[in-house]
Amino acid sequence: MNLYIDFGGTNFRYQMNDSKIKTLKSDKVDLKKFLDKIIQKHSDISFIGISFAGQVQNGQILSSPNAHTQNFYVKKYIKEKYNITLNIDNDLNCAALAEHDYLQVSSLAVFYIGTGFGSAFIDNNSLVTGANNKSGELGHIPFKKSPFKCGCGRDDCLELYASGSGIIKWCEYFNIDTKHQRIDLLEKLDNYKARIIIDNFYLALTHAFHTSINLFDFNHLVLGGSVGKNENIKNFLEEQFSKSSFQRDSLTITISELNEGSLQGAKLLYKNN
Repeated sequence: MNLYIDFGGTNFRYQMNDSKIKTLKSDKVDLKKFLDKIIQKHSDISFIGISFAGQVQNGQILSSPNAHTQNFYVKKYIKEKYNITLNIDNDLNCAALAEHDYLQVSSLAVFYIGTGFGSAFIDNNSLVTGANNKSGELGHIPFKKSPFKCGCGRDDCLELYASGSGIIKWCEYFNIDTKHQRIDLLEKLDNYKARIIIDNFYLALTHAFHTSINLFDFNHLVLGGSVGKNENIKNFLEEQFSKSSFQRDSLTITISELNEGSLQGAKLLYKNN
C-alpha cells in the first residue's frame, strides 16, 4: 500500500492508494506524529510520497512560510524507524510534475496561487531545481515593502500582494471584511482601498510573469490554486505576453484541469524511488 500526502499551507490532504482523499487543517497536523500513527495502523505501507509547501532538500524539510513543520529529516526518520521508502518534494515541484505528465509538453511553468504564490518550472522535460532544490520561488522575490511580514520573515515578498493569504492581510489592514478575500469579489466593491489591493495584486503578478518568462523562456503556463484558477487572470497574462520584451513564439496559458495537482505529483515521486 502507498500513502500520498499533500501538506499545504492551509489544508493537509492524504490518500491511501486510490482511496478517498481525506482532508485535515494543516495547522492541526504534526507530521511526525501523523506518520507514526498511520504507519502503526497500516502495517502494509511500502512507500510514502509527500508534497510539501516549503523548502525541501534531500528528504529533509528545511522551512515553510505557511506550514508549521520544519527542520525535520523525514526521509531518514521513516527509513530508520520503519524501513519504508519515503520521497518528499516541494508542492509546486510536485504540481509541475503532475501538469507535465498530464499535458506532455517539454517546456512548462506552473503558477499555483492559493494560500501562497507557488511556482515551478520544467525545461526539456526536467524539473528546474537549482543547486539546493529552491529554484523558482517567485513568491519570495522582493517586490515592495508592506506593513506586515511574510511567513518567510521578510516584509517585501511578492507573495504578500499576490496570494490568498496576502489578500486577507490587506483586507484586515484596510478593515475590509475578509469575506471579500478574492480578487473578483473585491472588484465588486466601490472602495478605493479594495482598488489598491487589486492593483497591487496585478502589479505583483506582472512582475512575477515577466521575471519568469525572461529567466526560463517557457512556452506553456498553467494557472492553478484557489485564486489562480480565474479566467480574468488568464486573460490578463495573455495581454502581458503581448507586451513582453523580445520577440517570442506563442505562449499557451491554460487553467489547470487537474484536481489536487500537488497530491497527484506526490504519486509521481514513486517513479523516483
